Amino acid sequence: MPEDVLVVPRARLFPAGGFHGFSTDAIPRYLAAIAAHAHFAPRARVEEDASLKQIIPYVVLRHRETIFLVRRTRGGSEARLREKLSVGLGGHINPEDVGDAVDPVEAGMRRELAEEVEVPPGWRARPVGVINDDVEPVGRVHFGLVYLADLPTPDVRVRETTKLAGAFAGLHEIRAAYDRLETWSQFIVDAIDLREI
Repeated sequence: MPEDVLVVPRARLFPAGGFHGFSTDAIPRYLAAIAAHAHFAPRARVEEDASLKQIIPYVVLRHRETIFLVRRTRGGSEARLREKLSVGLGGHINPEDVGDAVDPVEAGMRRELAEEVEVPPGWRARPVGVINDDVEPVGRVHFGLVYLADLPTPDVRVRETTKLAGAFAGLHEIRAAYDRLETWSQFIVDAIDLREI
């Protein structure tokens, strides 16, 4: 079944030129550009079109000073990410995720999180940064909105057990596994202390 994904023209996200890596600057401006200029397009068409950025909410789960570290298994659909570790959960935003939501990115974030894991009630999430990578072929067509979700308890259960495994880890454990982290997770670990934001 063909999939439509939320995209924004690169020129609308980066009117004065882009950046590389993780940034905490201008989050409201990026959210405003997405709200004003996002539209849905066939994923098969936009996967190679660098003039469009596919919007990906990327959620970091935190309980106290630990982060939920995810391993993408061989059963995952994205071959380029298999066996990689990640500090975030994320995915494309589809029309059915959004409905009449005021904020399509937050709606997509909530749907993606509910699809991949079961989290305890009472969690809160907020945007803490953005990710752009125009070096890697995959990165050229994606733009990440990073959310930090604080959980009241560490009771997280992976729903998609054929695709994911995960457990909470301290920052020292995450840094020890740095070479196995996917690029977006490396950007985040390089830029900020996830225990303090």
